[in-house]
Amino acid sequence: MLLLTRRIFALLVRPAAIRLGVFPTSVDGVAAAAITVPAAAVAWTTGAWTQIVLAAGVLADTLITGVSLENFVGAASQGEVWIGVGTAPLGTEIARIPVVGAVTMFPRAVWAQAGVGIVAKYRTSTGVADTVDVKLLTATGQ
Repeated sequence: MLLLTRRIFALLVRPAAIRLGVFPTSVDGVAAAAITVPAAAVAWTTGAWTQIVLAAGVLADTLITGVSLENFVGAASQGEVWIGVGTAPLGTEIARIPVVGAVTMFPRAVWAQAGVGIVAKYRTSTGVADTVDVKLLTATGQ
């Protein structure tokens, strides 16, 4: 009975049916350039929402599993990246990520519905117009 239960579970879960990727996407998804997200020139004040991917680019329900941060500009000692849904310059926050390293995996994936754009904004403790390049790590069904 246990063997039958395992086989049924394996058929239902089908881990091979999950595609890992990044936003923004390109023909070669992993090679996509990160999007530069600016902070405001006032400490702990976010910059404007920056478009990561337009709604037309979110072809299926997507789980955002983490964030890759690159090319920090400025002297940010502490910071946060906000992830949201919408179309820049508007957005609705769905996650906040403290800047603690180059890659941060979320303890629980954040869901983005198909056909909804994804945006990000950034804030730091410095009061300087810092920037960071952002890529979102994703998982979708095939």
